[in-house]
Amino acid sequence: MTKVLKQQLVDTKKLTDVIVTLLIMVGAFVVPTFLAKIIPLGKYQQIVVGTIVNTALIMTALYTKGNIKTIFIATLPSMSNILGGFLFAPMILYAKLMIPAIILGNFAFILIYKAVYVNKKANYIVSAIIAVVLKAAIIYAGFSIMNALMNLPSMVQTTLNTSMGVTQLITATSGSILALLIMTSVKMCTKKAE
Repeated sequence: MTKVLKQQLVDTKKLTDVIVTLLIMVGAFVVPTFLAKIIPLGKYQQIVVGTIVNTALIMTALYTKGNIKTIFIATLPSMSNILGGFLFAPMILYAKLMIPAIILGNFAFILIYKAVYVNKKANYIVSAIIAVVLKAAIIYAGFSIMNALMNLPSMVQTTLNTSMGVTQLITATSGSILALLIMTSVKMCTKKAE
């Protein structure tokens, strides 16, 4: 696993690596914490923020290397949500209980992209399908376990059932599409620069 996490799609120079890492961290941490304060997104907030976060997670898989960096970035969205408290404001206590499953899902998402797409050179769409399904399954399994162990209020149960299930599939898929567009643009710019 350590060997897989050290792989990256494009070998970057040190300065480029720092810049790329900072941009990814903005997407994974700053956007979820402050976007809702700047732009009220209403019922689309989780879709917009989730898409940006998933794109940042994929960019981590494609353009960074290192175990600590990868694990750190996988935890950023959850830390950001707790600090910002906007996505699940009325049910923040229950959302906090989901943090381990969300972090595990994020890490699995990054790991699948690194292992299947970057390392094994599999088709991007195949890699995305595997990563999206695995991430959503892990997070939904976490919700299912919490739901089985606790007597959740019906509003919380309904909201988290959707947020930790279908919405995870939508945002991970949207993030995969956006990441593909960014990756294609980076490749085109790199070819023009050569």
